[in-house]
Amino acid sequence: MPLLAFLSALTWRKRNESLANNPRLRRQRQVAQVVRDGLNDLKKAAAENNSDRFFATLFRLLQEQLGERLDLPASSITEAVIEEHLRPRGVSEDTLNGLHELFQTCNLARYAPIQSSQELAAIIPNAAAVLRELQGLKL
Repeated sequence: MPLLAFLSALTWRKRNESLANNPRLRRQRQVAQVVRDGLNDLKKAAAENNSDRFFATLFRLLQEQLGERLDLPASSITEAVIEEHLRPRGVSEDTLNGLHELFQTCNLARYAPIQSSQELAAIIPNAAAVLRELQGLKL
Protein backbone atom coordinates (compact mmCIF):
# COMPACT_ATOMS: atom_id res chain seq x y z
CA MET A 1 0.00 0.00 0.00
CA PRO A 2 2.76 2.55 0.79
CA LEU A 3 4.41 1.75 -2.56
CA LEU A 4 1.14 2.41 -4.41
CA ALA A 5 0.70 5.73 -2.56
CA PHE A 6 4.30 6.71 -3.40
CA LEU A 7 3.84 5.88 -7.10
CA SER A 8 0.56 7.78 -7.22
CA ALA A 9 2.14 10.86 -5.64
CA LEU A 10 5.10 10.63 -8.00
CA THR A 11 2.84 10.37 -11.05
CA TRP A 12 0.72 13.30 -9.85
CA ARG A 13 3.84 15.43 -9.30
CA LYS A 14 5.30 14.61 -12.74
CA ARG A 15 1.99 15.50 -14.38
CA ASN A 16 1.88 18.85 -12.57
CA GLU A 17 5.48 19.59 -13.53
CA SER A 18 4.70 18.73 -17.14
CA LEU A 19 1.76 21.16 -17.15
CA ALA A 20 3.84 23.86 -15.48
CA ASN A 21 6.52 23.54 -18.16
CA ASN A 22 4.09 23.53 -21.08
CA PRO A 23 1.99 26.71 -21.18
CA ARG A 24 0.45 25.78 -24.53
CA LEU A 25 -0.93 22.51 -23.12
CA ARG A 26 -2.18 24.36 -20.05
CA ARG A 27 -3.99 26.90 -22.24
CA GLN A 28 -5.40 24.12 -24.42
CA ARG A 29 -6.92 22.41 -21.38
CA GLN A 30 -8.21 25.68 -19.99
CA VAL A 31 -9.89 26.63 -23.27
CA ALA A 32 -11.43 23.15 -23.58
CA GLN A 33 -13.03 23.70 -20.16
CA VAL A 34 -14.19 27.21 -21.15
CA VAL A 35 -15.80 25.78 -24.30
CA ARG A 36 -17.57 22.99 -22.38
CA ASP A 37 -18.92 25.48 -19.85
CA GLY A 38 -19.75 27.99 -22.58
CA LEU A 39 -21.83 25.49 -24.54
CA ASN A 40 -23.88 24.88 -21.41
CA ASP A 41 -24.27 28.65 -21.00
CA LEU A 42 -25.49 28.87 -24.61
CA LYS A 43 -28.18 26.30 -23.88
CA LYS A 44 -29.29 28.20 -20.78
CA ALA A 45 -29.35 31.54 -22.60
CA ALA A 46 -31.38 30.00 -25.43
CA ALA A 47 -33.85 28.47 -22.97
CA GLU A 48 -34.22 31.86 -21.24
CA ASN A 49 -34.54 33.58 -24.64
CA ASN A 50 -31.66 35.90 -23.71
CA SER A 51 -30.18 36.66 -27.11
CA ASP A 52 -27.71 39.29 -25.86
CA ARG A 53 -26.06 36.85 -23.45
CA PHE A 54 -26.27 34.04 -26.02
CA PHE A 55 -24.35 35.93 -28.71
CA ALA A 56 -21.85 37.45 -26.27
CA THR A 57 -21.05 33.93 -25.05
CA LEU A 58 -20.86 32.55 -28.58
CA PHE A 59 -18.48 35.31 -29.67
CA ARG A 60 -16.31 34.76 -26.58
CA LEU A 61 -16.13 31.01 -27.29
CA LEU A 62 -15.05 31.64 -30.86
CA GLN A 63 -12.40 34.08 -29.66
CA GLU A 64 -11.08 31.70 -27.01
CA GLN A 65 -10.89 28.67 -29.30
CA LEU A 66 -9.33 30.54 -32.21
CA GLY A 67 -6.90 32.34 -29.91
CA GLU A 68 -5.76 29.04 -28.43
CA ARG A 69 -5.33 27.38 -31.84
CA LEU A 70 -3.46 30.36 -33.32
CA ASP A 71 -1.53 31.18 -30.13
CA LEU A 72 -2.94 34.70 -30.09
CA PRO A 73 -4.68 36.62 -27.32
CA ALA A 74 -8.40 35.85 -27.39
CA SER A 75 -9.28 39.54 -27.27
CA SER A 76 -7.48 40.12 -30.59
CA ILE A 77 -9.64 37.63 -32.50
CA THR A 78 -12.15 39.04 -34.98
CA GLU A 79 -13.71 37.78 -38.18
CA ALA A 80 -10.65 39.03 -40.08
CA VAL A 81 -8.58 36.18 -38.58
CA ILE A 82 -10.31 33.82 -41.04
CA GLU A 83 -8.65 35.43 -44.04
CA GLU A 84 -5.43 36.50 -42.32
CA HIS A 85 -4.51 33.32 -40.46
CA LEU A 86 -6.75 30.37 -41.23
CA ARG A 87 -7.11 30.41 -45.02
CA PRO A 88 -3.32 30.63 -45.62
CA ARG A 89 -2.83 27.63 -43.32
CA GLY A 90 -5.07 25.43 -45.44
CA VAL A 91 -8.09 25.12 -43.16
CA SER A 92 -11.01 23.44 -44.94
CA GLU A 93 -13.61 25.57 -46.68
CA ASP A 94 -16.40 23.99 -44.63
CA THR A 95 -14.76 25.10 -41.38
CA LEU A 96 -14.05 28.58 -42.76
CA ASN A 97 -17.63 28.95 -43.99
CA GLY A 98 -19.02 27.77 -40.65
CA LEU A 99 -16.84 30.26 -38.79
CA HIS A 100 -17.78 33.07 -41.13
CA GLU A 101 -21.46 32.27 -40.68
CA LEU A 102 -21.18 32.27 -36.88
CA PHE A 103 -19.30 35.58 -36.85
CA GLN A 104 -21.90 37.10 -39.19
CA THR A 105 -24.74 35.82 -37.00
CA CYS A 106 -23.12 37.42 -33.94
CA ASN A 107 -22.71 40.71 -35.80
CA LEU A 108 -26.29 40.70 -37.09
CA ALA A 109 -27.65 39.95 -33.63
CA ARG A 110 -26.33 43.30 -32.40
CA TYR A 111 -28.66 45.14 -34.77
CA ALA A 112 -31.56 42.74 -35.20
CA PRO A 113 -31.82 40.43 -32.19
CA ILE A 114 -33.23 36.97 -32.73
CA GLN A 115 -36.52 36.74 -30.90
CA SER A 116 -37.29 33.08 -30.27
CA SER A 117 -35.51 30.54 -28.15
CA GLN A 118 -35.95 27.96 -30.94
CA GLU A 119 -33.89 30.13 -33.29
CA LEU A 120 -31.18 30.45 -30.66
CA ALA A 121 -31.23 26.73 -29.90
CA ALA A 122 -30.87 25.97 -33.62
CA ILE A 123 -27.51 27.79 -33.68
CA ILE A 124 -25.98 25.67 -30.88
CA PRO A 125 -25.32 22.48 -32.92
CA ASN A 126 -23.56 24.49 -35.65
CA ALA A 127 -21.47 26.32 -33.06
CA ALA A 128 -20.55 23.07 -31.30
CA ALA A 129 -19.56 21.46 -34.60
CA VAL A 130 -17.34 24.40 -35.62
CA LEU A 131 -15.71 24.53 -32.18
CA ARG A 132 -15.00 20.76 -32.37
CA GLU A 133 -13.45 21.22 -35.81
CA LEU A 134 -11.28 24.05 -34.48
CA GLN A 135 -10.14 21.91 -31.54
CA GLY A 136 -8.99 19.25 -33.97
CA LEU A 137 -6.98 21.61 -36.16
CA LYS A 138 -3.21 21.25 -36.13
CA LEU A 139 -1.92 24.73 -36.90
